[in-house]
This record gives sequence, C-alpha cells and structure tokens, in this order.
Amino acid sequence: MNNISVSGRLARDPECKEFNDGKTVCDFSIAVNGYKKEDTVWIKVKAWGNRAKSCSKFCKKGSLVNVSGSIRSNAWTAKDGSSRKELYILASDVEFVHLGNEDEKATQPQTREESSSVPPTPVSAENQALEDQLEVVPF
Repeated sequence: MNNISVSGRLARDPECKEFNDGKTVCDFSIAVNGYKKEDTVWIKVKAWGNRAKSCSKFCKKGSLVNVSGSIRSNAWTAKDGSSRKELYILASDVEFVHLGNEDEKATQPQTREESSSVPPTPVSAENQALEDQLEVVPF
C-alpha cells in the first residue's frame, strides 16, 4: 500500500500550469520539521485538477497544509546527459490548515463562543469551579 500523510509549511508559492486539454497541475514543496531544525525535510508535492486550482487559490509561501497521497517517482535525462530522478507526493487530499490571511483576527483560533451559533449559557459558580479544575488536568 502506497499512502503517505505529512504536515508542513509551503517553502514557496505554488507553481500552477493549465494545459491545452484543460487539465491543471500545481507543484509546491513543503518543509516538514524534524526533532531539530537541521532535521527538516523538504518534500515535493503535485496536485491535479480541482485540488490544483484550490492550492493555487488558497496557498502561498508559509501556509500550513496537511497533504495525503501516494509517493511517485519521475526519471529523466538532464541537458548535460546525466540521469535524474525525483520522488514526490501525488496529492489525493490537501487540507489548508492556515490560509495565509494577513487579517489578524482570521489567523487567531476561534473561542467556543465565537464558533457557536447558539448564545452561551450563563455558568454557575459551581460549574465554573469544576471547569477550572478540568483545565489543569495534565493530559
């Protein structure tokens, strides 16, 4: 089974191409952090079709994405005659964790009250004390 899922930040803006037959491909690289800074791995990603169009629209350098897909290889002969080979992820799913919006409010996580369409109910002192205790649980 050839499946991979990685999370990382785009190293540069995606490069997208639309072909004469209407197909679209989007190429980008993501940086996946290791335990130490020098352990960072750079992974190439290719997305096709509607995924490619979404990547072009919502991704930019520094955007955080989750990519799932399969590992593929591409081999070719360079202009100097040497053989080249690359590995990349053929994306079957790209999740935009951070859309790269410069608006500070959009980049801040929503609180429970902001994300809910139902107005918050008042919390009694007893319930508030229980909630405070739950917030200090070490796991």
